[in-house]
Amino acid sequence: MNIVFVSLALNIHQAGISDELYRLTHGKFRFIETGYNSVSEQKGGENEFAKRPYLVCTQNSRAGEVTAKQLIREADVLIYGASPLKYLKERVSTGKITFLYSERWLKRGLLNLLSPRLLQQQWFYHTRCHRKPVYALCASAYAAGDFTKMFSFKEKCFKWGYFTTVPEIDIGNIQRAKRSASIVKILWVARFLQWKHPERMLQLASQLRTNHVDFLVDMIGVGPEYDKIASAIKKMGLENHVHLLGQVSNSTVMEAMRTHDIFCFTSDKNEGWGAVLNEAMSSGCCPVSSIETGSTPYLIKDGVNGLSFDLGKKNDLFDKVLWLIKHPEEREKMSIEAYKTIRDVWSPKNAALQLMSLCENLLNGKDNFVAEGPCSKA
Repeated sequence: MNIVFVSLALNIHQAGISDELYRLTHGKFRFIETGYNSVSEQKGGENEFAKRPYLVCTQNSRAGEVTAKQLIREADVLIYGASPLKYLKERVSTGKITFLYSERWLKRGLLNLLSPRLLQQQWFYHTRCHRKPVYALCASAYAAGDFTKMFSFKEKCFKWGYFTTVPEIDIGNIQRAKRSASIVKILWVARFLQWKHPERMLQLASQLRTNHVDFLVDMIGVGPEYDKIASAIKKMGLENHVHLLGQVSNSTVMEAMRTHDIFCFTSDKNEGWGAVLNEAMSSGCCPVSSIETGSTPYLIKDGVNGLSFDLGKKNDLFDKVLWLIKHPEEREKMSIEAYKTIRDVWSPKNAALQLMSLCENLLNGKDNFVAEGPCSKA
């Protein structure tokens, strides 16, 4: 089976699944990069992505463009991500199996329907794709609902996401090492942006202090709201409870996730997916995650591998975190299950396997799709 993935850039979100597809297809996989002119522009900024044997670059390359179009036409399966519509047009004309890989479209509700890019894509879908084998890989738990509102991909939506590398760790030892600590360590990792709501961590810290809890909140990241949050920490007298660690390496982030007890993910609906949740769970850090993010409804099973909370409820984050602090044994069980969820279900390896299974079923006219995780019905 030949599989081709077209997107703006091969980055930290795509490399793991691409590596696995290259391995499973015995080299019959290509990633066509259409958007960036330099490695520094890629998300993650890691030049090792440029060395992947399956990478085909079209930018500033006439030969690359010709090769890409040939690959797109000839592939058994095409995955079309964020890239120029001309590549989708090239593919759909063949009548072969095609997946549109997408986060949710209606983050701002029906106002997004005024987007020229969305209108162009939906017009193309309804006039050229509607009765063809064109499906949606939904990299958000809310994408299928958005497509329904636009009368698109009826009964053709499958769960998908971003798949981060799963570290090989001894989850039992990691949890045992946390038991002797006298203070509960809470972690937040994100860019300091309004829609990621770093201020919620200060509200949480203030509430925990009022309830005489021994805790520490570490916040990793930088961004436009950083100075505002730093000032608020001083104003609220939280210096002993909330520490801003700034920008650190990914390896340092992963180590922090392994040594903290609770991970708080406070983004609103503007968070299309939120791969940091994958990383925290795969490190055995018990998640308390906003239900509005694209990844939370797919990854979190409340009370089993973490807890979700509602940003619209003033005390919901505090209530969930306090419960975990007061129930350390249950918190540890959820941390272990969070790790297993990413390792066994939402890993690049399993996602690639289940995508291959889905593709084989579609190619052979079967409908016995996988029951859980990537490529299950959305």
